[in-house]
Parts: sequence; structure tokens; C-alpha cells
Amino acid sequence: MSMLRKAFEGQLIEVQTGRREIVACISTSAVDRDGDVVLPEGLVRKNYSGLTVFYNHDTALPLGAAQWVKKSGDRVIAKYRCTDKTQFGRDMFALAQDGVLNSYSIGFLPGEFSGPTPEETARRPELKMARRIYRKWELLEFSLVGIPANPEATMLAISKKVAPETWVILRRTAACNTHLPPDREGLQEDSTVNIAPAAAAVVAAVATAPTAEKSKSIRLLTREEIARHIAANLRAVDTGHIVDAAFDRRAGMLR
Repeated sequence: MSMLRKAFEGQLIEVQTGRREIVACISTSAVDRDGDVVLPEGLVRKNYSGLTVFYNHDTALPLGAAQWVKKSGDRVIAKYRCTDKTQFGRDMFALAQDGVLNSYSIGFLPGEFSGPTPEETARRPELKMARRIYRKWELLEFSLVGIPANPEATMLAISKKVAPETWVILRRTAACNTHLPPDREGLQEDSTVNIAPAAAAVVAAVATAPTAEKSKSIRLLTREEIARHIAANLRAVDTGHIVDAAFDRRAGMLR
């Protein structure tokens, strides 16, 4: 089965500034916005030391490495260290430390899952709203993400705290996520696709295209147009072939 992704409002538990380490809640037993529940006790325990931590599931944007991941009550908590070798890693630590970015998303392989049982709904009435409970699951990675109630306000706060190159990356990612239409024809109901990395890559490719290959009749796409076009053509978790089919990378034109 394909990897699934679930995002949770985070809770900063501890920050060790000198060692650039963070302990945070990365998952809970609450019913999420998709009507799913990921049970902390279902975490398949393996050695998670050294597991790479990304920003927004983008493998091109690593920010640190996990030291441990474990179940704690009705939560899954993790301790990770942000690298000080890159400006991006330093900026992400500062944003997490200040609470500007306080959400996490897990990427996992589902094992056992089913709907809630009568006994479970009797104990937890809110589970009547749940459509699926993941009872066994294997964590593959987790990411620091930005899923705020007010994206513009959060991005404004970020702009005052990070280096210019990091600000460019975060603005592109936010633009791709913010302007997606809520209902996209062709997507399945339980789709968990995140197109931000692919869309950001297209933005970068278009922005850096050689000027000699751009004719006067070519209009470079805006971030909003790129996000909308990818969303309209999105069909699967692997978006690489969709991006290649939808765009002429050299010219920055829609085919």
C-alpha cells in the first residue's frame, strides 16, 4: 500500500537551544480533518534514530534528524535535532522554537485499519465521526509543516525571522498550498497527495529557464497558475510524470 500522510496541530514540549534539539508531539489519537484516526499504540516500533526530518515532506529540504520516536499516552512524541550546517536548518529551528511553525505531518505505511467498533464509540463518542481507524502503522518519516488557520499572518511572521533564501522557499510552498481548489475532479476521496514539492520545483525551473530559449510570445506562469494547473491534472501520489507532461520546463509554457 502507498504511503499516507497525516498532519496534526503540534505541541512543543521541550527545546534545548544549545544542542538545537526539539521534543514535540507529532501525532495524536484525535479524529483528523479527513475523518481518520491514527492510534499511537499502533506504532510499529523500529529504530528511528537518524530518521531524516523534512520541511513539508520535501526531500530536497531536510532540516534535521530524529533521535527517537515513541508512544506517550494518546500521543506520539519525537525528539529531533536541527542541523546548524545550513541556513535553512538554522531558520527552521528558530521558527519551531518560537512557535511560528508548530504543526507536524507523518508519512506512514498502514497495516491494520477498520471502522470504529461499538465498544470504541461507547468509550469515545467522537469516534462516531470517524470513517477509518489505523490500528497498526509503520512510521516512514515526519515533517515540520505550516498548516495555520491564517496562512498570510504566519507567513508575515516568518518573513521577519528568516534569511532571504529561506523566505523564498517558504513563500513558494505556501503559494502552492494556499491556492489549491478544494474540490478537484479526478481525485479520490481519500487522496493524501501533497503537490507542494512538485509545484515548487516547477516554479524554480520556470524562474531559472535560460532567457535565450524564451520567445516574446511566451508568458511565464505565476505561482497561482502553476498550482491550479497541477491540481487540475493531479491523479496520483507520484506527481513527477504529471509535472513533466503538463509543462515545457525550458519554455515555461503550458502544453
